[in-house]
Amino acid sequence: MYKAEEQQGLEEGDQQISVKIKLFAMCRELIGKDQITLKLKNQMTVGDIRKKILKLYPVLSGRTQFVVAVNYVIVDEITPISEKDEVAILPPVSGG
Repeated sequence: MYKAEEQQGLEEGDQQISVKIKLFAMCRELIGKDQITLKLKNQMTVGDIRKKILKLYPVLSGRTQFVVAVNYVIVDEITPISEKDEVAILPPVSGG
């Protein structure tokens, strides 16, 4: 079952997909869940998902930065998302 707020921004007739997003570290602590499911318009990108997450969970704005991984690979904002993808938001990764 989806929360009404997680369906926000969809219009009747839009082709929709459901995407499960795993949350880690500070993102999980601030939202209070280890996974969320969003109903999205088909053919959305990582950038679109980032904007939607920040709109639905404003507690993340300015409090923490996060990167998005799709199918275990950190991706850029223009990467398209499909329903079969495994999406996760993670703290920034630093090398050393």
